[in-house]
Amino acid sequence: MGLGKTVQVAAFLTAAFGKSGDVRDAKRMRKFRRNKDDWYPQALIICPGSLTQNWKNELNRWGWWASDLYHGAGKEDVLDSARAGRLEVMITTYGTYKNHADQINRVQWDVVVADECHTIKESTAGVTIAMNQINALCRIGLTGTAIQNKYEEFWTLLNWTNPGQFGTVGEWKRAISRPLTIGQSHDATMQQLREARDVADKLVKNLLPRFFLRRMKSLIAHQLPKKSDRVVFCPLSDLQRTSYKKLLESPIVDFVRSAFQLCRCGSGSKAGWCCGQVTSHGESWKSLVFPIIMALQKLSSHFSLLIPQQADMADKQRKELRFLQAAQPEKWQEFYKSRDSLLYLANPDFCGKWKVLRRLLKFWREAGDKVLVFSHSVRLLRVLQYLFSNTSYSVSYLDGSLSYEDRQLTVDDFNSDPNQFVFLISTKAGGVGLNITSANKVVIMDPHWNPAYDLQAQDRAYRIGQTRDVDVFRLISIGTIEEITYARQIYKQQQANIGYNASNERRYFKGVQQDSERKGEIFGIENLLSYHGDQVVLRDIVNKTNVAEARAGVQLSSIDMEDAMKEEGGALVKEEVDLDDTGGLKSLSNMIINPDSKLAVPDQPAAKESDGVRAILAAAGVGYTHENSEIVGSSKIENGLSRRAQLATGQDVEGDRALFFDSQDASFMKFECEYNPPEDVCQRQFCTMAQTFGFASATEFALAVEGMSQEQRRNTLESFYEKRMEKMKQSNKVKAEVKAETKGEGMPKAEAGAAKDGGSITPVKTESGHTKTLGEIEPYISTSGGTHALHQDADTKANVKLEAKESPKSSMEQGKVLKNESSDDLTLGNGTKASRQTVVWLSDDEGDDEL
Repeated sequence: MGLGKTVQVAAFLTAAFGKSGDVRDAKRMRKFRRNKDDWYPQALIICPGSLTQNWKNELNRWGWWASDLYHGAGKEDVLDSARAGRLEVMITTYGTYKNHADQINRVQWDVVVADECHTIKESTAGVTIAMNQINALCRIGLTGTAIQNKYEEFWTLLNWTNPGQFGTVGEWKRAISRPLTIGQSHDATMQQLREARDVADKLVKNLLPRFFLRRMKSLIAHQLPKKSDRVVFCPLSDLQRTSYKKLLESPIVDFVRSAFQLCRCGSGSKAGWCCGQVTSHGESWKSLVFPIIMALQKLSSHFSLLIPQQADMADKQRKELRFLQAAQPEKWQEFYKSRDSLLYLANPDFCGKWKVLRRLLKFWREAGDKVLVFSHSVRLLRVLQYLFSNTSYSVSYLDGSLSYEDRQLTVDDFNSDPNQFVFLISTKAGGVGLNITSANKVVIMDPHWNPAYDLQAQDRAYRIGQTRDVDVFRLISIGTIEEITYARQIYKQQQANIGYNASNERRYFKGVQQDSERKGEIFGIENLLSYHGDQVVLRDIVNKTNVAEARAGVQLSSIDMEDAMKEEGGALVKEEVDLDDTGGLKSLSNMIINPDSKLAVPDQPAAKESDGVRAILAAAGVGYTHENSEIVGSSKIENGLSRRAQLATGQDVEGDRALFFDSQDASFMKFECEYNPPEDVCQRQFCTMAQTFGFASATEFALAVEGMSQEQRRNTLESFYEKRMEKMKQSNKVKAEVKAETKGEGMPKAEAGAAKDGGSITPVKTESGHTKTLGEIEPYISTSGGTHALHQDADTKANVKLEAKESPKSSMEQGKVLKNESSDDLTLGNGTKASRQTVVWLSDDEGDDEL
């Protein structure tokens, strides 16, 4: 996507045809045709309709070719030329090839190039069946998204290039698809995770290199600017929120939902397969599922999409009207009568996303940016076009109704006219193959079930030739079906990364695709027909995964975290990101990589544009956003768990235990440890961190932290505490106390039964025979030299609070280190054992902490 596949094919064909790459190639075919005994190659290029003219133009730009289009009027003459050997390259579309496969296959093609070959990803589709019969010696497929929804699509593409080399699709499912999907579940056992990681390694290292050549944008990173992919979770308007709730509570939705519940007749079967198969009007619940999902998607995007159009057929209007009636039982007639009113369409209560988009467009217009707005709904694009007609914005428009020639003309006009500001584009019609590098802002109004559509849309602007940083904004309605849609995008992107790179992706979701017994949080009709209000479901899932990984990471004693940091470059950020202008992140990164280096504090302030966008989103009611790249990918703990699983033997006693089996269990820890340091203490430690990492002021460090991802913040805290631990180990006073403690000296004594803060404290017997109360036990910190007690002194102090109580709540505050010392039990006064957990917070008392 935007890596120059067209140019690469032109270069390949030039070499394959034995051309010289200069003007002599124009006469090469004519020279060979003089001698009829000489063989001369012919190539067939099949691509989406919107790219046919682009292919012809690029071939002419990069070489001398006798090429023509087999499409539309006059295509028979083009095919006759190919049969007669007067054509080197013939270009056609997938649809045209499917309809005229018999005629096209009469030519003995030497090579066929299928551009955007994911078009034939479904093995049972008519176009795929026709493509499998193509008459060519060599088959080459081009795509940026070989795996879009499931691994079986990958098999279809590979099997097309080399028929019979990959077994049957059933064998592929058993050997590849099933192990990879089960092992990616949040509830996967050690054995399932081991099998998944092993299968992924074998797939990527042993099978694919012979048939699959992949090139990444990292190869041309020096030629491309930056790109951000921000997901913005927008609140619904009051009208949308009320309508969404009422629609889900309507009888028609209840009927579909009840189909998956046990039938009331007592048969033990589900109602949808027993007594609840059809409504009183004779409609089956299966025929209602898709219309209901469509209605929820429309309502999540814009309320007006729920209102039937006057131009629709009467039967279609009747079917769509029932959803409007269910969503607004009291006012539906008022909305229906005013459905074509521009004043109604401009009602801000119709669309929560419009409040966000309107503010962003105003900000971007003042900055001189150009914007692409993508939507899967042509009707929504028309609504936006109507709304923009009352503004000063110059708007271009592209959807499937335009001919291929008109689409390219529209794109050329937008690229060449600096006054053009907004380009409204249908994702399916304009999301593939177009080059619109004049735009540097991309807005995706609604998510698609297939993540490839949205990724392809982004790369219309972010590709070779782009000179400005590209910012992508995906607008998602909170708590609605759009959140589930986007969550499935994450799931599918992770599956694709596993298939491409054997990546150890983080395991967020319990559900397993195509497994009716493991629907989890994102699969199944029950999840689709639910509303979570203002709760951001995905944020909760990510947070739970963070907690699960943190708890599992405590058990990874075999993992060298320093080596893990070195494997990731030791930096706070991904290598391909340049952070010269992020207000200090570059210095912070250098500090982690090379602690001995002298840090140069940058003079550049944080980007004003980022602050402006953040303020705009906050003013529009947006409370949560994240970068898509921060969610998709691996983590240090997941890498450690995967390594541990792969190194485990088949007789591992924990092979059948879920790695996160008790991650959300309230009884996982017997003691809840809480510590809330005073605000002034937090500020003092923050200033210490700023000084440690070489920042001139705490404000400058705060700006850097504000722009960090979650992973970057975790790395920063880990690095800071490692430095603090090293400092404490080198402290002469700590060494003296450790030495004294080893000799059994200097142990403080406490009277048995001493009370603190008016409470009764049980005495504890230590190994040396001394008696201590539970509140007086020193915190212990594990170091390479052993376990040392920390005592409060002039340089460092440890603030600890131990609570011996059962609670499902676990506080993991910033600025504290959590350690569970299960191996060192506390002996209580009644003779029972209790595991001790210690929260240690470290701070400096030095006077120069305040900057």
